[in-house]
Amino acid sequence: MLLEINLKGQGIVKKSYCAFLLVCFLLLLGACSDEHEEEQEEAAVEENKENLDPATGLFMEFIKENRDSDRVAFLATWNDEPIAEINTDLTMPLASVVKIIIAIEFAGQAEEGDIDPSEMVAMEEVDKYYFPNTDGGAHEAWKSTLKDGEQVSLEQIAQGMMQFSSNANTDYLIERLGLEEINNRIEELDLNNHEPVYPLTASIVIPQKVMEDKDIEADELEDALRDLDDDAYRQIAVDLFEEWQTEALSEAEKEAATALLDMSIQKVWSDRLTHAAAEDYHKIMRILNKKERYSEAFYQELDAIFSVELEDESIVRAGQKGGSTAFVLNQAVYAEDENGNRFEMILFTNDLNLSELEVAAMQMQALRDKLVNEEVFREEVREMLAE
Repeated sequence: MLLEINLKGQGIVKKSYCAFLLVCFLLLLGACSDEHEEEQEEAAVEENKENLDPATGLFMEFIKENRDSDRVAFLATWNDEPIAEINTDLTMPLASVVKIIIAIEFAGQAEEGDIDPSEMVAMEEVDKYYFPNTDGGAHEAWKSTLKDGEQVSLEQIAQGMMQFSSNANTDYLIERLGLEEINNRIEELDLNNHEPVYPLTASIVIPQKVMEDKDIEADELEDALRDLDDDAYRQIAVDLFEEWQTEALSEAEKEAATALLDMSIQKVWSDRLTHAAAEDYHKIMRILNKKERYSEAFYQELDAIFSVELEDESIVRAGQKGGSTAFVLNQAVYAEDENGNRFEMILFTNDLNLSELEVAAMQMQALRDKLVNEEVFREEVREMLAE
């Protein structure tokens, strides 16, 4: 019995060893197969990158890869026919795209005679809202185009808001037009997903105000800001804004406020900017493009402050407003060509990292131009984003 048991044991060992060799062989084949598949996938990715349109491909890949996330919303139409529809009802931070609402209110009040676009204003009244090094040089760039640095017209201030994206100009116009009137315009336009507008430069001081009021340290500030609900956050900005109209901040006070804006606090600031959905601004762009709802006088004033000239000579009328933070890059566009074709595009992004911001900054304008000018490209985008 012992011998038999030993012989059987040797047989088991031999069989087990053979099985072990077979498993190792299969694993080796599998590893080689996996490695080959990985190499094929990497080669396919590289080939795909090589085949991407150098002007728009990387950004289109970003849009496609993030279509099921909350990082991108895209709505583009040609003669009211959809080219792309992604997350159209998702509310996202507008950044400076919100200035379109203020421009519409400006044109509306000019039409009604409530403001005179030619009225001259002392530059110091606008500069009281200017915080150095917080707007990418927009305010100073606008001022460099003016012949008279002491006096400026309301229309020039509105142009500085729309064409240069000066935040100081924006808040001065909020003062002149009225915050309640601006937010009533949102209701008049029936924008169901649009949050209330609030002063931009005043929001820069919210962190300092919260830290002082709550008597907390800088390392507690981010959590304290995020604990505020949206209404409370906006109200702080409104209260500060109203205070400045009687006593503006000194340059030292502005510098102290901006010193708190590290990247974590900037992220809170960006996240708390007025939100709206792509479908809201597409509705606005269609109204402006078709010249619906308002009078010819309204559109004449709006064109004076909002319209842009595109390089394509076939475009007879266009308007565009971008918006950006360290985490956001947005664009709202309308255009009409000489044949009466109409194009509208709303593209909102959020939570971008540095490399994604660079790609968006480099390729967003090219995407707009190709969608306006190239029928084949419009079809490619339609097919790519319909998958």
